[in-house]
Amino acid sequence: MTVTPRVLVQRLPFFLILLAAPAGASQFTVNPTRVELSARVSSSVVSVRNDGKAPIRLQVKAHAWTQTLDGVVKLDPTDDVVVFPTLLTLEPGEQRRLRVAVAAKPGDVERTYRIFLEELPPPKNETEGVNGVQVLTRVGIPIFLAPVKASAQATVSDVGLAQDGLHFQVENQGNTHFVPETLRVRAVGANGQTVSDQQRDGWYILAHSSRRYTMAFDAKDCARIRSVLIDVTLADTTLKGRLDTPGGACGR
Repeated sequence: MTVTPRVLVQRLPFFLILLAAPAGASQFTVNPTRVELSARVSSSVVSVRNDGKAPIRLQVKAHAWTQTLDGVVKLDPTDDVVVFPTLLTLEPGEQRRLRVAVAAKPGDVERTYRIFLEELPPPKNETEGVNGVQVLTRVGIPIFLAPVKASAQATVSDVGLAQDGLHFQVENQGNTHFVPETLRVRAVGANGQTVSDQQRDGWYILAHSSRRYTMAFDAKDCARIRSVLIDVTLADTTLKGRLDTPGGACGR
């Protein structure tokens, strides 16, 4: 994964967070972009390569990772994750390897963490006389520690209408995370004709957690809607939900 600064306008896969500015950005490649550990695989290696034309300094920090019902990432301090080294300097074209491990033992539920590679400002004497805004890059990598025995179960629930449109939840009742490939909401009229067809890409839903989604309908269409069909496509199955709206799907 080659990292270049850009304005963050939406949540990006693998929680890649970048601070944007108009000048002088570093570029570095991180591989892999996620780490999966288990009782049999206790550590992994992450390669970092400086693809830019100037030296870069990076520090590595680790956090426990959970999420809210609305998908907001929550990060908390943790001593579970061990990374070496936590500080590194890369010359142009140089590649280094990070060793990543989790000190905690696998349990009944998957453990989830994130490590962040944060670019540090260059030494003060190297910035004197340099024009422009210094751009610092921060990249997050998810870490998963598999449970002792994995189980999968998911449902679509709490389907209803509110002022902001259709709402529903995808509940992960299993003990490992999943990522919906797509979420599709199709609204049909009295004669079965499609009135609205919307799709959205999915993002991580962690074990024993849920994600709430809202999709709005155009004012000119909502009165014609008589049923709403929900398809959540996972890797090996499709979750389905339905809401009948005999009075239309305008906000309640």
